[in-house]
Amino acid sequence: MRTRAWLTVGFTYFLMVWGNLVSATGSGLGCPDWPLCHGTITPPFAREVFFEWGHRLIAFTTAVLICATIYQVLRSPKLSPSLKRLGRSLLFLLVIQILLGALTVLLGLSLIASTVHLMIATFVFSGMITLAHLISSQVSPSKNDKTAAKIKRLACAGLAGLLLQFVMGAILRHGHLGLSCSQFPLCLEGFFPVPLDLGTALAFTHRWWGVLLMGVFVHLFIASRKLERGNDFSKNIQSLSFGVLALALLQIMLGIWTVLSGV
Repeated sequence: MRTRAWLTVGFTYFLMVWGNLVSATGSGLGCPDWPLCHGTITPPFAREVFFEWGHRLIAFTTAVLICATIYQVLRSPKLSPSLKRLGRSLLFLLVIQILLGALTVLLGLSLIASTVHLMIATFVFSGMITLAHLISSQVSPSKNDKTAAKIKRLACAGLAGLLLQFVMGAILRHGHLGLSCSQFPLCLEGFFPVPLDLGTALAFTHRWWGVLLMGVFVHLFIASRKLERGNDFSKNIQSLSFGVLALALLQIMLGIWTVLSGV
């Protein structure tokens, strides 16, 4: 079960990356109908069709893996009721995500549908990571560990902040507003964009919200260093917090490169 759960996490991430390729290559309407592609399961080859139809095939495989994993979770007498509730929630989100995928195509890549589609994908991905981790892990903090409680609060704040960042990023991407602030660190020749419109306001907020989030991840890393030494929980959290900090820094660098390279 553990192997299948982490395999599903990997496929879910791959699906999200491929979905980004669909958007980046302008292939969202490579298959203008749903669930078929140009009325068939073997559409004529074209670049847009390759990306969009490939996305649907990967999505189908991922959905099967998610259902199989959750089926095992629900059937296992050893797993906790809370874990099974998480599994049922993920099934519900999966159904919503499939319907949103269809709606996104049928509405001609509606900005709202595309943005919510990414939000739900983020929930499913995060939920699958949580599910796989809880299936695999047997370590936990001591009940009176105040530092662990602080780390939990910081992690929850980081997750909420990331969700908001994802929403703003999705609107910028799907609304073709990625170059509303085409310089860095300036925006329209100044730190504050003037004149201010929706695109520049969103791009400016998205940019500096990411920097603020970096502060949360720095605090998370510092807090993890204060955990009690010598147990598996501390080692896991310290390794993860360092990984999050490193990835956040890499993400900021990629964001800057995205702007300076003209998206």
